[in-house]
Amino acid sequence: MPVFKNNEIEEIKVEMDGVSGVTKKVPVGPIEGWADHTMRVFKMKPGGHTPKHQHDWEHINHIVSGKGILMIDGVEHEVSAKDYAFVPPNTEHQFSNPYDEDFEFICIVPNRGEY
Repeated sequence: MPVFKNNEIEEIKVEMDGVSGVTKKVPVGPIEGWADHTMRVFKMKPGGHTPKHQHDWEHINHIVSGKGILMIDGVEHEVSAKDYAFVPPNTEHQFSNPYDEDFEFICIVPNRGEY
């Protein structure tokens, strides 16, 4: 099984409408041999957020550090380190960080959600 060192994975600034203060790393996906899914690791600065959006694929999330808000269909859920979350397909959702520390989480999606 391959091992991927965090400090060797490129950190990419997420630049799209409705995004503020977010970077991502993509440690595992098709290039590494995972044919159907992609694992992304997002880091969100204090005050950062993703856009409110929806799509036809699910997200599987694990909170690595810090805490944040995951809004799903208008309901806000506080999530923090070691929590898990599932975002069903076709539901409006948004991640945000109203707190004073970085918020980092793993997000696994089918490849059509990344590529």
